[in-house]
Formats: sequence, structure tokens, C-alpha cells
Amino acid sequence: MDSIIDPLALAAETGKRVLEAGGETYRAEEIVVSLCRAWNLAEAECFATPTGLMASVSDGEGASRSVVRRITRRSVDLYRIARISEEIGKLRTLGSEPAVFKTTLEALVAEKPYSSGAILVAAGASASFFTLLFGGEPRDAACAFVVGFAIKATAAFSLKNRFPDFIVNIAGGAVAAALSSAAVSFGFAANLDKTVIGSIMLLVPGLATVNAIRDTIAGDLVAGVARLADAFMAAAAISIGAGFALSAAALLS
Repeated sequence: MDSIIDPLALAAETGKRVLEAGGETYRAEEIVVSLCRAWNLAEAECFATPTGLMASVSDGEGASRSVVRRITRRSVDLYRIARISEEIGKLRTLGSEPAVFKTTLEALVAEKPYSSGAILVAAGASASFFTLLFGGEPRDAACAFVVGFAIKATAAFSLKNRFPDFIVNIAGGAVAAALSSAAVSFGFAANLDKTVIGSIMLLVPGLATVNAIRDTIAGDLVAGVARLADAFMAAAAISIGAGFALSAAALLS
């Protein structure tokens, strides 16, 4: 029975990486069970929530082992989810020993497909186009680019220093409102509301909301409610940060 410890732990670690990247709970559970079966671990079971994962296997004779993985940090990394799913597909078709798959997983986790500069520029561009989508003028979009750049830089700094997500969202909302207010005050932007809304879209928990609905419909009520609460807290934090900055700007004007 001891021979199943490493494969089981590796399968659980893979599921953990999927959840950390913002993957659905059903996807993490399917991946863990698929890996266990691919490595001939009988009677594999997995239960995942946005904040934790439990996996167990049994040898059919009453002996069983289980592992637990805690999820303390979540982000949105669709590239990592796609790459892990791709490697799982290869494993199902071609087979792979746990040691080989572990090396592949470690390389995948360490992989950074985009540089920090590219991510910052993409954030600025996204904020610009959202501003135009909401009816902003070209100069509003230009200011939103700078604001979006600053929001992403603030979020990256906060996450690097392991600030709670609630604080990160408060800071992001405050930066969006403060810089947009400054841009309008100095005449660089024309519409405060459109510039703020376009910039804040970078922080809106859209994926968390969609996953919450999907999990709830699928019957994963614990995961669905947890994700919905996470999305609500993110929205509340953004509102607090933006509201504080706008109030301060109004008092100073």
C-alpha cells in the first residue's frame, strides 16, 4: 500500500494547481481521479472546494490512504489550466510514469508565458477598450490605459507581498478612482465615470461568478456558494476602495 503514496500526492498536487489557477472544482476532481486511475490506483475519490482538496484511494482490501491540500492563493491563469489539461490528455493516450509527470508539472508551474511588461501593457489596453466600449472618448481611453497599467502594477506588488485579496481589491479600486479623478481634474480625460468603470473592469470577478453559477448548477453547492461569496467580497472591496478615493477627491476639489 505504501507504493501509492507518491502517485496520490502528485495527483492531489496537480488538482491543487488547477484550483490555484482558477479552475472549476469539477475539473480538479476529474484530473485527480484520472491520474489515480492512469497509475492503477484503485477506488480513487476526490472532493474539492475553492479552498481545499481531499483525495483518497483504496486497495480494495480495506486499506486506504488520503491526502489533503489547502488552497491559500487563487488567481486567474487560463494558460496553466489549458497546459495541465493538455498534459493529462497526453498521459491518457501515451501513458507516463509519476516521476516523469512530476517533472513535467514542475516545469509547467515554473513556466511564465508572458513577461511582466507584456502583462502590464495588456492590462492597460484592456482598460482602454473597456472605456471605449462604455462610450468613453479617445482621451478617456488613453487615460484608462495608464490607470489600468497602474492597477495591474499595484495588484502585482500586493500579491508579491502576500497581501490578502480583499486588500488587493481595495487598493485596486482606490487607484482606479484616484488616478481617474486626477486625469479629469487636469483635463486629460473628459468622463470620470467611464474612465473609472473601464479601469475597474480589470478587477471585476467575472470568472469567479461564472464558476459559482456553473458549480451550483452542477450540484456542487459548497463550491458554488464559496465562489459566490468570494465574488461578493471582491466586488465589495472594489466598491470600498473606489468610493473612498472618489470621496477624498470630492473633498479636495
